[in-house]
Amino acid sequence: MEKKLSLVFTLYFLFGIIFAFAFALYYRWPPLGYLSPGFYVVTFTWPYQAIGFTKDLLYYGLAGKPI
Repeated sequence: MEKKLSLVFTLYFLFGIIFAFAFALYYRWPPLGYLSPGFYVVTFTWPYQAIGFTKDLLYYGLAGKPI
C-alpha cells in the first residue's frame, strides 16, 4: 500500500513540475520566476491551475496571454 501511495504522489509531483514549466513558459515568466514560491504553488495546485490555463490557451492560442 505504501509503494502505491508513494507512486501516486511521485507522479502527481512530476506532472506538476512539467505543468508548471509549461505554465511559466506560456505566461512568459522571467528566468528567476522559476525559483519563486509561485512556481512551486503551481506545481502543487496544478489541477486547479489547469482550469484557467486551458481557458487562456483556448482564448489566446499558443501566442500566450499578454500580461
